Amino acid sequence: MGIGGFLASQAERDHYRYLRHHTRARVVRSCAGEMEREVAEVLGPVGVDDRTCAAVAKCLRDVEGEHDPDQPPAPADEERLRWSNDVGLTAFLLKFGQGLEEIPTLRLYISAFTIGMGYLLGGLIPLLPYFFIPHAHTALFYSSLVTGLVLLMFGAVKSRVTGAGAGFRGYVWGAVSTLMVGGVAAGAAFGIVKALEGGVE
Repeated sequence: MGIGGFLASQAERDHYRYLRHHTRARVVRSCAGEMEREVAEVLGPVGVDDRTCAAVAKCLRDVEGEHDPDQPPAPADEERLRWSNDVGLTAFLLKFGQGLEEIPTLRLYISAFTIGMGYLLGGLIPLLPYFFIPHAHTALFYSSLVTGLVLLMFGAVKSRVTGAGAGFRGYVWGAVSTLMVGGVAAGAAFGIVKALEGGVE
């Protein structure tokens, strides 16, 4: 799962770089009127008039520069071009027109680590009682109890962090809804295994 998270982030980063390359080429070869129209499509719906859109498009084209973001800068230009990928018409169209931002390379490893650890801990917690209790049925009871408590705590913390729940009732609903989703998933998995076991017999 961690490798899957890494590859997904890598694919998203590579897709952004591909779009950045083609968007920059389109900005270079397009006329000023076409770029003004694209800027107006982004800013017009939020109330910016055509004259301001034209001025914004001109300003962004002026700061676009001659540097190709897909090529590393020369050492002498490194300081001057440090923010060249984040300014100009190309960056504007990608960020505000398509809602895309470049993914830092570090995020690939963070994504792999967080997803991998999430699945590891998520799978390990229900198994903990089986390590210490010899009877499977008793261990199943405690496994369900521990997992339920963890889901309740996770749901309450999630509501607090995301701001989805306001006040005590919001935290309770977040905890209960997370427990319900986890219970339905566990029940579905249990039912599928039972059905497969019945089919084998």
